[in-house]
Amino acid sequence: MILRAKYVMPDSRTVIENGAVAIQGSKIVDIGLYPTVRNSGTTPIHDFGEAVLTPGLVNAHTHLDLTNSADSIQRVPKFTDWIFQIIGKRTPSTVGPSVREGVQQSLAGGVTTVGDIDGTGGSMQILRNTPIRKVVFFEVLGFSGEHAAMGLTRLGAYVDSPPAPNSLLTAALSPHAPYSTSADIYRQCVASGASVCTHIAETEEELEFLSSGAGAFLDYLEAFGISTAEWIPPQLTPVQYMETLGVLRTDSLLVHCNYLTDRDVVTLAESGASVVFCPRSHHYFYHTDHPVVQLIESGINVAIGTDSLASNWSLSLLDELKFLARTQPCIRPETLFNMVTCNGAKAFGLTQVGRLEKGWQADIIAVKIPNDGRPAIEQILDSSSENLLTVVGGKVCYTSNNVRFIDM
Repeated sequence: MILRAKYVMPDSRTVIENGAVAIQGSKIVDIGLYPTVRNSGTTPIHDFGEAVLTPGLVNAHTHLDLTNSADSIQRVPKFTDWIFQIIGKRTPSTVGPSVREGVQQSLAGGVTTVGDIDGTGGSMQILRNTPIRKVVFFEVLGFSGEHAAMGLTRLGAYVDSPPAPNSLLTAALSPHAPYSTSADIYRQCVASGASVCTHIAETEEELEFLSSGAGAFLDYLEAFGISTAEWIPPQLTPVQYMETLGVLRTDSLLVHCNYLTDRDVVTLAESGASVVFCPRSHHYFYHTDHPVVQLIESGINVAIGTDSLASNWSLSLLDELKFLARTQPCIRPETLFNMVTCNGAKAFGLTQVGRLEKGWQADIIAVKIPNDGRPAIEQILDSSSENLLTVVGGKVCYTSNNVRFIDM
């Protein structure tokens, strides 16, 4: 098929007016001016009119198994109080419906690739049979004693028999966070050779726990009967602690990084690891200003995630992009767009995803724009823009009820 629109934006800095993309199978076979692409003979042709065809968006961090928990979670200022609400929300009977609903909402929001945290071990198989592209991070945790031993056992079983990948599925690991996961589990995740995603520097209480061993996370562990008797705080920042455990690698994703020192930023830049910023989740928890601009200026690969509906208002990465544009006006639109496309693909180690190019995967969205004469990328960031179409691997996975394309 051929998709035609007023603009085709293969990447953040290239715009083709009256452009088109030809797709055969899962790949893009031609891209350029519509009259030229039309001559390829590919059919059918769908004209989206006043819209922009762009690469599909990459949600670098989410928890789809919490999608249906949104209505039962109250927004509270204390992070550990929020965690207590989450406990028990994911059960074998709720994971399937939540994940499937999360996929549908993601596709509607222009997302073609997700980095999903599998918190129960049940999401992987469900996601395998969905049309979205995904990197599924098997979550492991266990701070001490029998809890850490159980975590290591689960991790060992996973590493010994990892899920088989397919064209849309990549498997990876997620040691949860420094306050919930032992150093041994972190080291074993790194030793497995799999890509690793972890939550770090998310709260000031986490910094306190790693520095002194006291505070809200000590209370949190004790409330669950998890021993801290042998815990010796490393007296390091979360980034420094991850460095000692070997986590800082080019194939690692560090989620949140809300509270960093200048030295942390230098360490991250030197490591080649990617940072995933979740703007609206950051706002949800009343955090102070995020160091995202400093990270970008330091050359760190920064991708964007929505986190879950337990700490966000939608799974639409288009919504996330608009929010980021409003709250970080100093970041150039081109940089913002990279953060939700090619930067996410780079963080996941995915090739042929994140831009529109001949021979690459046909992961494409069509964004309706106000057609007001501004540059296409600025119109995508307009509050009125809307995703009309989501294509993953050449297959149409979502069309808006408002879509008005013309078959030619």
